[in-house]
Amino acid sequence: MMFARMSLITGALLLVGVTTVSAETSLDQIAAETLQRQRQVQLLEEGWSKEQQQLLFKIEAAEQKRDRLRRQNARMIHALEVEQQRIEAQQRRLAETQRLRENLLSWLEGQVQRLEEDIPRGLPFLQEERERRLADLKLVLADPYAPLYEQFRRVFEALLVEAEYGYNHDVYRAEVVLEGQPVQVDLVRIGRLALFYRTLDRTSVGWYDPGTRQFRPLAQGDLAAVGRADALIQREIAPTLISLPVGRIEQ
Repeated sequence: MMFARMSLITGALLLVGVTTVSAETSLDQIAAETLQRQRQVQLLEEGWSKEQQQLLFKIEAAEQKRDRLRRQNARMIHALEVEQQRIEAQQRRLAETQRLRENLLSWLEGQVQRLEEDIPRGLPFLQEERERRLADLKLVLADPYAPLYEQFRRVFEALLVEAEYGYNHDVYRAEVVLEGQPVQVDLVRIGRLALFYRTLDRTSVGWYDPGTRQFRPLAQGDLAAVGRADALIQREIAPTLISLPVGRIEQ
């Protein structure tokens, strides 16, 4: 009986020992697994931290790029607005220039038309030269490729020449109609005031009558005066006072 009890006690102790060993083994395994999981979690956290840092860097870079693009866009918008204003100002200047050009061209054409009307009404001196100048002016004004400054210069040059006829004098040879016949004579021009002729044989003189638009003879007493005027204009004699029949001056 005593032996049986001892056997039971021994068996119970062995069972407790086995159970204790198994429990210790399970705890070590759990601890190992826990440590392994913690390391995995730590690795994941470290990976996520790095990824989070990279994402933050990317976000910061994207925000900086966004701000830079915004500033660049603002500068471009401002530049476009300035350029648009410049274009509009240039268009206004071009329109104003075109308007001034058209007005000036119209004025120049009016001056040429005035010359064309005045030349036949005045004394018939240097007709071919003046008519040729007038024809050239018309060609220049009609040329769409002629610069405006050249048109302006040519017209004012013609106006100046015509104005100078009013205070200078001239002697030249030309053909006029006397009593229905063409005759070579010396024409003596006194500004725009009077136009005299003297025949080449110097035996007769006459003057241009604006009323009849014809050359009319003068008396023999005027022959010497016209001759002296001829000589004075050509600087063959010293300046002197000469009386010439210029007719009635109408205002």
